[in-house]
Amino acid sequence: MSREPLLIRAVLFDIGDTLWHSRAAPPPEEFRRLAAGRAAAALREFGLHHADPSLVARTAWVAMEEAMRAARATDFAEPDYGLVSQLALVQIGLHLSRDQAASLLESTYISGIEGGKAPFADALGTLTELRRRGFQLATVTNRAFGGDRFRADLRDAGLDIGWDAEAVSVEVGYLKPHPAIFRFALDRLGISPAQALMVGNSLAEDVAGAQQLGMAAAWRRSAPDAEGVSPDFVFDQLAELLDLPILAEKR
Repeated sequence: MSREPLLIRAVLFDIGDTLWHSRAAPPPEEFRRLAAGRAAAALREFGLHHADPSLVARTAWVAMEEAMRAARATDFAEPDYGLVSQLALVQIGLHLSRDQAASLLESTYISGIEGGKAPFADALGTLTELRRRGFQLATVTNRAFGGDRFRADLRDAGLDIGWDAEAVSVEVGYLKPHPAIFRFALDRLGISPAQALMVGNSLAEDVAGAQQLGMAAAWRRSAPDAEGVSPDFVFDQLAELLDLPILAEKR
């Protein structure tokens, strides 16, 4: 089923597996080695020591993932990962402040180019052409780390295009598909839901989340993660977006 919005002024993009992929990610043991080394370095900075830095990194990371899963199963409110990590590390004998725990957790996050992230070959060209056509561009992404780390990852991947708005779940306070994260981007763009197209690879988060606000959604075909969700448009390569009549030129 396809419906044409009244007026498209902006295109909102998910990031992971929509604009970039992780096909070149290091093997799990390399992630664990790097995370352990960084956890040990963080503890030294705090004047602390633990006999098993690998356990430290794993404990903080597992707690974060469990908290995120719980949020996705309930109200989609982004957890305070620093606090979650702090409470988990107490169980292995480490007493850190909330900020120390947050810093340690982020230090163990192997991201960007180092984590094997690479843009899809047609990502930058598609974004550049959409901007040339006059569309505003924004990110709407679920990420446990935002700020400089997120922006550096975009730069390293060649996707730092000067986004007109950036909605990152950990900064907004809500995970997709909660309407708050979409509204955050729309408000900063100064547009209504009917004036935006959401692009992403998740039926549950990107498509259903956008459509519940009255936005059109284009789904990058992938393993379905929801039933009964019908995207307005389906594509396999980003460049196919440029052939959509609603994106021919800003109207």
